[in-house]
Formats: sequence, structure tokens, C-alpha cells
Amino acid sequence: MPCRGSLQAMVKVVVLALVVALTGCASSSLVIRSYAEGLAGVRGTSTEMKLSVARDPAVSDGAVLLVEYPAATANRAARDVWCEAEHSDWTARRAISFQAKPDHAMRLSVSFMDRNRVAYTSWSDLRAGEWQTVRIAFEQIRPNPYFQPPGAQTGAPLDVSEVKAIGFAPQDPGPGRIALSRFVIVD
Repeated sequence: MPCRGSLQAMVKVVVLALVVALTGCASSSLVIRSYAEGLAGVRGTSTEMKLSVARDPAVSDGAVLLVEYPAATANRAARDVWCEAEHSDWTARRAISFQAKPDHAMRLSVSFMDRNRVAYTSWSDLRAGEWQTVRIAFEQIRPNPYFQPPGAQTGAPLDVSEVKAIGFAPQDPGPGRIALSRFVIVD
């Protein structure tokens, strides 16, 4: 039979483990955009984009965003989807992370504008038909070489202390479908 001191220590460990499990305090991520409120804060740039929210048993951290997109046109931004940031200060972490499952192999761009209004974009190649984690480290992301908005302070260093939205777009020419988990900031 364990002595009283060791029993109390074991109870403290169990209680602490339960608190961490139930509150998520051990998590090292900060949510950028979840779909707990459905499509609130999520918009496509074209009416041809079909957006919906559903559950997927393979994704345990909440609802997923389903996107059906048309074939590419001359308008490069016509298939963009923008999500308002639930948390705009990303300085506590070092990377963006999310899961994606396209119906066919594709290239996906992910973009945001930093506090200096500089557009940053990263491109990721995705495999067909399987959930995969995408991680974009802030130290590796670069200003978008194809577009910068008026007023962008292009010589300034990346400043993620105020990011209002995150966007993504398929880069393949044909139509398709993709499912995305919530976007988070991670270490």
C-alpha cells in the first residue's frame, strides 16, 4: 500500500493530466480559423466557388471546410478563398499548420498580409485523396512575387503581430474539390 504522501502525489498528477486534457493547456497551437461557426468569416472571391462545412471522422479537431472550385480562368484570383483570422497576433508561434485532402494531386497556395500590408504566399504540393499536414514556417515564407497591394511596405521584415485574414487557392488548371481542417499557428 503506498504511503499517504505518494498517494497524494499520484492524485495531483492525475488531476493535472485531466485538467490539461480537458482544457487543452498542453496544446502549442493557436487557432487562426476554425469552422465552429459554419461559414461565418469565410468567403470565396467568385460565386462559382461552392463552400460548405462538414465533419470528417479522420479529423478530430472540429469541422472541415469543403471547397468545390471551377476550372481556372484568366482571373488569377477567381478561385481564392479568404478566412478572417479569429486571432490576429501570430507572434507567439513560428508556423501556420492545417490539414488538407484534395480529390486529386494539386498545388495549393496559402497567403496572408502582414502588419506592413505585404502579401506573403507559400505553395504546397498535395497528394490525392488523403489527409496530409501542411506546415508553413514564417522563416521560410516570402513576399508574393506576383502581387503586392497598394501601400505595401515591401522592404520591411515580416510582421505577424496583426494578420487579419488567411487565404488559399488551388493552382491547378482544372476544377476540383478540397477539404481543409482549421488553420492554426504552431511552434
